[in-house]
Amino acid sequence: MAASVCPAVQVCCIVFRVSRTAYLIIDSSERNSDLYYRTGFFVPDPVIFFEHDGEGTLVLSDLELERGEKEARVERVVSLREYVDSVGRGGKKRPGMAEVAVAILRERGIKSLIVQKSFPVFYADALREAGFFVRITKKDFLFPGRLKKSPEEILFIKKALFATAEAMRLAVSLISSCVEKNSLLYHKGKPLTSETVRSVIDSHLASRGYLASNTIVAGGVQGSMPHETGSGSLMAGWPVVIDIFPRSQENGYFGDMTRTVVKGEPSAELSRMYNTVLRGQKIAFSMIKDGVRSRDVHGAVMDFFTECGFETTASVSQKPQGFIHSTGHGLGLDIHEPPRIGPGKEILREGMVVTVEPGLYYEHLGGVRIEDVVVVTRDGNENLTRCSKRFRV
Repeated sequence: MAASVCPAVQVCCIVFRVSRTAYLIIDSSERNSDLYYRTGFFVPDPVIFFEHDGEGTLVLSDLELERGEKEARVERVVSLREYVDSVGRGGKKRPGMAEVAVAILRERGIKSLIVQKSFPVFYADALREAGFFVRITKKDFLFPGRLKKSPEEILFIKKALFATAEAMRLAVSLISSCVEKNSLLYHKGKPLTSETVRSVIDSHLASRGYLASNTIVAGGVQGSMPHETGSGSLMAGWPVVIDIFPRSQENGYFGDMTRTVVKGEPSAELSRMYNTVLRGQKIAFSMIKDGVRSRDVHGAVMDFFTECGFETTASVSQKPQGFIHSTGHGLGLDIHEPPRIGPGKEILREGMVVTVEPGLYYEHLGGVRIEDVVVVTRDGNENLTRCSKRFRV
């Protein structure tokens, strides 16, 4: 008899725990990609969202209430003002977000909360003081479905990459049109600068509905620092690293692309470095498929670079040089998402969208990085990027 009762008790306990637990976010969907992914609703100010038994509830101010009822992909939209009035009745102080969250969660019988790693400590403390059990998820996403992209998401990324390619072609064309004078590149009688090229890129993307921030146009020695945005005059015969990663103002998805070009005569060593990076990217392409370990891809590229004589060095006293970043990263509503194609334990799965961007960086040569975006398939991958990889322009 005992054996027949225990399973039933276990099942009841599981149901009880699920029914009392909710995912909770208090944030703006412009900052919080999990919130936007779940609701499809852009809002610049913090809101309360919770998902309980598969149903999502969004608590909005009067400013956003009507729009939220029409646009948000949630099962329920609730008025923040009504709860503020109810909770604050008779009090001297207007209740804050945490107090409203406590009231509405108690009303739904919720006892336990799962929150993001970025969930503010202030809110977590307030909820715990009110008797809630607050657990921080160990996962990078609150909603793990984000790891694999839907056909619609892939289409959004393709559109972002198309606009990115347009901007890249404009930038490369501008550099190509320059004349060489006193080791500098001149355009219309003036030295061409990183700032000028960046302005052309960002303006074009803005006209297409994309916001580009921190666009990289790094020439010469500046290019040996992977995230240096670049400044000043561009030089003939030296590489220019151009990394463009705009976000759609319409749907929030990113594009990401890097090309390295040179106007003038590059040194033989620099040309060999470029060809080595290009071949390294092809090695990564040949390996990426469903079920492959990311560290195997990264390790193969790293080993190839070393075999070609481009070693990676790093110490306390020296600037890191060589292949000093991962081979790639996930791309979607964040510019850097899981999975990371590096030395970690991630497994690539069908439907994931990742960048493939090997690079080499040496202070005496500058930097070379080439970046495309692929979607992982069962037997390989599909390159979503359409843009020339010509080095000399």
